[in-house]
Amino acid sequence: MKLASTIALTLLASTAAAFAQPSQPPLSAEERTRWFREAKFGMFIHWGAYSVIGRHEWIRTMAQIPQAEYDVYAKQFNPVNFNADAWVDLAKNAGAKYMVITSKHHDGFSIFRSQVSDYDVEMTPYAGDPLKQLAAAAKKKDMRLGFYHSIMDWHHPDYRPRRSWEYPKTYKEGGNNNRYIDFMKAQLKELLTGYGDVAMIWFDGEWEHTLAEAKRDDEVYDFIRGFQPNTLINDRLYERKPGNKADFGTPEQYVPATGFKDPSGKPILWEACVTINNDSWGYNKYETDFKTDRDLIRMLVEVVSKGGNLLLNVGPKPDGTIQDEFITRLNAMGRWMKVNQESIYGTTASPFERMSFFGRATTKGNKLYLHLFEWPKDGTLRVAGLRNLVHSARLLADPMRKITAKRDGDDILLSLPGGAPDEIASVVELTLDGAPVAVPFANRPDVKGLITLGVESCEIETEFEQRAKKENALGHVYLTRWTRDKDVPYWKVEVPKAGRYRVEASYASRKAGTPIAVEAGTAKLGVVSVNSGGDWVFKSHSLGEIDLKQGASEVRVKLDTKAGGTVNLERLVLRPVL
Repeated sequence: MKLASTIALTLLASTAAAFAQPSQPPLSAEERTRWFREAKFGMFIHWGAYSVIGRHEWIRTMAQIPQAEYDVYAKQFNPVNFNADAWVDLAKNAGAKYMVITSKHHDGFSIFRSQVSDYDVEMTPYAGDPLKQLAAAAKKKDMRLGFYHSIMDWHHPDYRPRRSWEYPKTYKEGGNNNRYIDFMKAQLKELLTGYGDVAMIWFDGEWEHTLAEAKRDDEVYDFIRGFQPNTLINDRLYERKPGNKADFGTPEQYVPATGFKDPSGKPILWEACVTINNDSWGYNKYETDFKTDRDLIRMLVEVVSKGGNLLLNVGPKPDGTIQDEFITRLNAMGRWMKVNQESIYGTTASPFERMSFFGRATTKGNKLYLHLFEWPKDGTLRVAGLRNLVHSARLLADPMRKITAKRDGDDILLSLPGGAPDEIASVVELTLDGAPVAVPFANRPDVKGLITLGVESCEIETEFEQRAKKENALGHVYLTRWTRDKDVPYWKVEVPKAGRYRVEASYASRKAGTPIAVEAGTAKLGVVSVNSGGDWVFKSHSLGEIDLKQGASEVRVKLDTKAGGTVNLERLVLRPVL
């Protein structure tokens, strides 16, 4: 490997000078992260040797491709149609305020011309440096640019563990992770000194504990700060838990139910990284399943309403072009953002624990933005629990349309004449008498003792590879794509006294026999689904009885998808047993 025997010495000699003169004046954490908090939306790019194969960025391990055979593909990487300006324009037109691209993924192939590695674009026919071209275009077009960099490396001879399928008896033996970390630092130095201002270093592959076991994670953190003190660093430099020194958390392929908090309960910065397709991050010519414009716009709104950013991924082709499925969806997001951007950029999380309608809310100063995913049939929108006076109301898409507001107890009623200006998400801007103040919320019994738990007011507890989502059609709001046991809708419920309730569920299903469990605290009710007549035929079904304790509890619904079949859940109704 190029300069392998002198990396450590060169690194030590050059680091002292770099630390003596940082490229930027250091800012406080509050100021350093300000742009990130205001940006809300970024574009992720996974591009590398795996793009030549066109199946998955993990394909070398997934297909157990020997290194020599994989190198044949790497040497074919030749993005002759790469246009950095077009990539930046695509991101800007979508409404993204920053971009993050893979400088090196787990396969070890560097997408730039590295002076400390011979496993990079220099081994390909391509004469340029894609990162330099992208950095120049980003600077010219006022787009922040950051670099994803894998800690894990399947190619470097010193990195351990190697892949067990490749070295079944010796995958943990030999090597020298301290020497590898020196190499990694040398590449980080190249990125931090040769490509202008770096918005963030986005680490990955921390689950093999390379830096933690060597006790060098803080060293790498300080190393980055020495070159560019205002570069953001994600949580995957460390063990991926809230409360470490990193600038932001990184939930992957899911939207956390209530945002991210540190161990004390204080909200922290986070960024959900999500693919437009569903199977891979790198280019996948076999992919047929893509999220819709509707999915992506509503996901952006949901993420921002919970205080986060959305980092939305594209996997370019090996020739440097981006496939139409990505372009059309990003352009659709851009059209929506041009009309509604003030409800996204610079906003903070919703003041409401739940919404009284199918939608989300964001805030900015004395502005409250209500994102309606379903237009009220009677033209009246109930905003439950808003204590403020409403000075004015307008639709961002149609500011001249007259909207009136009046108080009804703890709620505000808005009169919305006409139809929805945008079926995906229409935004109503309320100007209030101050920062929004909301009444603490819980689902409570109505005057008849009934507790109605509609899907529009649930949150979804989930994790990596979330599939379940809320949707609306034909007057129904329901949970669909509920194909994973780990996607769990839940509601907060509060009752004045303990009691027994009969549970009814409105759902649609084309197949009987899927186990359903309803849980409330320690109480649990188990049944199996019935065939309602189809995925779009919603009927109410009695599930049995369950006990609720006095005070607050969570009602959760779990689906055992291993038994086959799915359920589109619309609501639960809890009726008191007298």
